Formats: sequence, structure tokens, C-alpha cells
Amino acid sequence: MASKTKSGAGNGAGRGNGTGGRAGSGGSGATGGGGRPPERRTSSADERRARAAAARATAAAQERRRRNLVIAGVVVVVLVIAGVIGFVVQNSREDSTPVVLPATATGTDHGIVVGKASAPVTVDMYEDFQCPICGELEKTTGPTINTLLDQGKIKITYHMMIFLGPESKRAANAAAAAANEGRFRELHSVLYANQPEEKTGGYTNAQLITFGAKAGLTSQAYKDAVNNGTYDGYATKVDSDASKAGVTGTPTVFVDGRQLSQDQLTPAGFTAAVNAAS
Repeated sequence: MASKTKSGAGNGAGRGNGTGGRAGSGGSGATGGGGRPPERRTSSADERRARAAAARATAAAQERRRRNLVIAGVVVVVLVIAGVIGFVVQNSREDSTPVVLPATATGTDHGIVVGKASAPVTVDMYEDFQCPICGELEKTTGPTINTLLDQGKIKITYHMMIFLGPESKRAANAAAAAANEGRFRELHSVLYANQPEEKTGGYTNAQLITFGAKAGLTSQAYKDAVNNGTYDGYATKVDSDASKAGVTGTPTVFVDGRQLSQDQLTPAGFTAAVNAAS
């Protein structure tokens, strides 16, 4: 009996334990089904980590874009600076070219003067040896101009421009060398008589030396000036001064300060303008 009682007590304990077990199980359920809340906490943590990762990725992308913009800005600034430096260097090179004046460059803006100093009318002629219209003017009105020069009615200040390219500059340099030897007028005629097509590489140094010989220029000084570009700086300055004076094309002709129209650049028109200015 006692053993039964013990057994019963044991069973009761067992049931109590069982009940306690259920309670414990409930408690365990709280812990394990606390399995559910921890699972929810874990899911929430994962979401937070995912959001944080996404935020970091967004921030990193923004930072990359910012860096790219900064780099692009730096590149643009560098290119602009490089362009400015190149422009300044080129200008300094041009400015550093010595300006050697030919002997007869005594006119306005150091233009080359041809004709008698006592002539009553001064003509300013802006030409480019490559300019085809200048070539036509020389053919049509050149004889009339030469006659008026020989008669002492006009003196001409020639401003040789070079905006059409290196061919023009070489020719202007040669013309200045001719002016220094008092033979500008002669070479002027020969150059237009042998005018190449515009921007075709004409007026080479070798050709200019040959043309010089036809104009009576056979000195070593003339040849050296042609080959060495002695008057390149002068030619650049004359062209620059002409632009500053508002001359935008060639030929441009002034008779005693009054610009002639295109219609006046004929033998009759030129003669009339000179007579009106006398």
C-alpha cells in the first residue's frame, strides 16, 4: 500500500510534473514559440540590414557620380587652361617675331610708300598678293595707277595683308625685302603677273627668288630675306594694324582718306577720285 501510496504519490507527482510539464511546456512554448517572435526579430534584422545595404549602395552610387562630375569638371578646366595657354603661347610667338621695317615703310602704319613725296594726293591700298580680286584690279586699273604715279599726281602707301594664308605672308615678306632695295613696285607687278590660285601652296621661296630676279632683285640680301623670313614680323604687324583700322577685305582703297566703292575701282572711277582730291 505504502508502495502504492508512494506510487500514487509518484503518479501524482508525475501528473503534477506532467502538469508542470505542460506549464513548463507552455513556458517552453513561450521560449520556443518565443520561437516565433525571435523569428520575427531575425526577419526584422534582415530587413534592416538589407535597407542599410541599399542605403550604402545608393550613397556609394551618389559618391561615384559626384566623383565623376568632379573629374569631368577638372578635365574641362584642364582643357580650357590648355587652350588658353596654347593661345597665349602662339600669340607670344607671333609677338616675339622681330619687326624689321623696310627702308620705304614710312607711310601710315608703316605702309610701304611708292611715288614722289611731293605728289598732292595720297592713296592707301590694302592688298593681299593671293587675293584674286586684287589681281583683277592690278590687270584692269594697274596701268592707270602706274601712269598717275609716273605723272607725280599720286603717291601710294601699300599695306600688304596676309590673312589668306602662308602664301600671302611669304609674298609680303618678299615684297618688303624688295622695298628695302627700292624695287617694291617692280616686284609688285611681277607677283601679280604670276599670281597662283588661292591657297594652293604658291609663292614658294624658290619661286619668289625667281620672281625677284625678273624684277631686278638678284642680291644675296634679297635671297636671304626671302629664305629667312626677315620681314615676317613686319608683315604680321601690317596685317594686324589694317584689321584694327577696320579694313575687313581686299582690295580696299582710300584716296586722301576717303574709301572708294567697288564701282570706283576702275580706270575711270579711280582717275575721277584722284582728280576730285587734287
